[in-house]
Amino acid sequence: MNLRPYPKYKDSSVAWLGQVPEGWEVKRSKSVSHIRYGLGQPPKEKEDGLPLIRATNVDHGKIVVKDLLRININNVPASRNAVLSEGEIIVVRSGAYTADSAIVPKEFTGSVAGYDMVMTVFKAMPEYVALALLSKYLRDDQLIQASMRAAQPHLNKEELGSSLIILPQNEEQEIIVLVTEKKLNALDLAISRIEREISLMQEYRTRLISDVVTGKTDVRDIAIPDIADIDDTIDESIEEPEGEEALGTAEAEE
Repeated sequence: MNLRPYPKYKDSSVAWLGQVPEGWEVKRSKSVSHIRYGLGQPPKEKEDGLPLIRATNVDHGKIVVKDLLRININNVPASRNAVLSEGEIIVVRSGAYTADSAIVPKEFTGSVAGYDMVMTVFKAMPEYVALALLSKYLRDDQLIQASMRAAQPHLNKEELGSSLIILPQNEEQEIIVLVTEKKLNALDLAISRIEREISLMQEYRTRLISDVVTGKTDVRDIAIPDIADIDDTIDESIEEPEGEEALGTAEAEE
C-alpha cells in the first residue's frame, strides 16, 4: 500500500505533537466522550450469568473470552452504570495491562464492566477513537506515561480525560477506520496462519524428541549435515525483496 502525506499541515499548538494535517483538531478526550468507572468489586459468579469484562479480557483493541467470568446481574448495583453498550470503549485502569483498550462489539452488548474505565464517545466516531487509543502518541506517550506516576501502573478518569486526541473531520474518520480495519484484518489473518504453522512445528518437535528417546524411531543411519552447510542453505533461501517490499526495507534501514 502506497502511503502519501497530506498536502498541507499546520502547527498543532502542542510542542511534542508537532504538526497535524490542515483541518484536523486536537482535543481533550473528555471533550469528546463521557468517562465512567466500572464496578469497584466483582459480584458473585453465576455460570449462566452476564459476562464480566476484566483487564485480562482486553487485548490490543479486542475483547477475548479466555478466562471470562460470568456474574449474577442481580448483584450489580444499578448506581454503578456498569452495563456496557455496543461502541463503548473499555480502558484498563491498572496493573500489567494498564492503558490497553478495546471497543465493545455487538456480541458483548449487555456485558458488565469490571474495575476498569468506560468511554462513551459522543463527539467523534467511536471506532476512530478506539484506534487512536491504541496509537503510540496517545497510549504510550500519554496514558502509559501518566500511569507511571504512581508506584504501580494506575490511571484515573481525570488522566484519561486530559489526554489529547487528534481528530479529523467525521467523514475522514470513517474512511480512516474502514481502510485501517481492512488492513488490520489482513494482518490478523496472516498472524493466525503463522501461529498455526508454529504450533504444528512445535508439535512435530515434541513428537520427534519423544520418538527418538523412546526408540520408536531409529536415527543411527541418518547423516548429520555440517552446521556450515545448514547456514548456507538458509542464506540461499532468503530472497531479496522487490518493489514496495524493497522500498519498505530501505526506509526501515534509514
